[in-house]
Order: sequence, then structure tokens, then C-alpha cells
Amino acid sequence: MASAIVAIFAEYFFLDDKGIFPWLFGVTMGANPFFFFFVIAIVEEYVKYLPFKFLISGRNEFDEPVDAMIYMMTAAMGFAALENALFAIPLFRESFFSGIEIVANRFLGANLLHALSSAIVGFFIAKSFLSPRRHHFIAAGIVVASVLHMAFNYLILESRTLPLGVMYLFFLLLLMTIMVLIEFEQLKKRNVNLERE
Repeated sequence: MASAIVAIFAEYFFLDDKGIFPWLFGVTMGANPFFFFFVIAIVEEYVKYLPFKFLISGRNEFDEPVDAMIYMMTAAMGFAALENALFAIPLFRESFFSGIEIVANRFLGANLLHALSSAIVGFFIAKSFLSPRRHHFIAAGIVVASVLHMAFNYLILESRTLPLGVMYLFFLLLLMTIMVLIEFEQLKKRNVNLERE
């Protein structure tokens, strides 16, 4: 959950009109929605990785590659819980039904997105388990998850104007779910093979 607080400050630092990117590149939040959503996505995917990096990766208990996906999904649920609360509390103050609506929408969309994107990062961590290029795998995982996260956020924004916008969102989440299930099965088979050896 603490990673969500880190994300708030990092996103403000990078994307506020007085932040680092507008100052360096002259790019404001509204100028390029893809840029804006990619920065948000990469910040959030990276900060969700930090609990794993600092609390899990060096422990003796982390001895099976498949566990990386489970730990990353757990970190994502903590992140999503606080993020959802920060979205919902102001709406509950305005209207109980508005708060319920946003909680339901975020449960179906944002929670699933955070869990799936973090599971993808976890898969890349697992692939790096026995690789000398460990950091390359982890960086690739964060970038892949960020691109999918960015696409989801962009589709949420455009879903009312795009024909079949909600279907695109559904298809993206379904694609990510299938990717995660395939990756999880690959890692389970790899664990079985390692145990046999």
C-alpha cells in the first residue's frame, strides 16, 4: 500500500505543469495523452515492483521462480486497495451511490489490471531467476506491463467516444489474463522439471 503513496508523489514530480518533464521537454499533461499515460503506467508498475525488490528478492524463502508472480500480484492488490480508497472516499462524500459505482468499476477494471500487469512483471522476474542478465529481464517486464497498463488507461479515457470502446477494454483484460495463465503454467512446469533434476 505504501507504494501507492510513492506513486502519487512520483507522478506529481514527473507530470505536474511544474514537474520535471514539462520543465525539461516542454511537454504538459494534456499535450500528449500517450506520453501522459505511459509515464503514469511506468511509475505505477515500477513502484509495485519495489516491495518485491526490497522485501522479498533477497529472502531464502524466495526459492521458486513461480513465487515471483504470486508476490507481485500480492503487492499489486495492496497498491490497488489504497488507490481505490483514494478515488472512492471523495465520491462517497458527494453521493453514496457515486462511491459504490466507482468502487464497482474499479474492482472490475483497475484491480484486475493491476494484478495482471504485476503478474507479467513477476513472470519476467521468474525468467531472470537463473539468467546473468537479470536486470534486463526485469526492465523488459516493467516496460511490457507498462505498455499494457497505458493501453488500458487510454481506452478507459476514450471508451465513450470509440466505437465498441468497452469491448476493447474487455479484450485487453482477457488477453492479459490468457498471457498470465500461460506464463503461470510455464513456470509451474519449469519448477517440476527443476525438482526432478
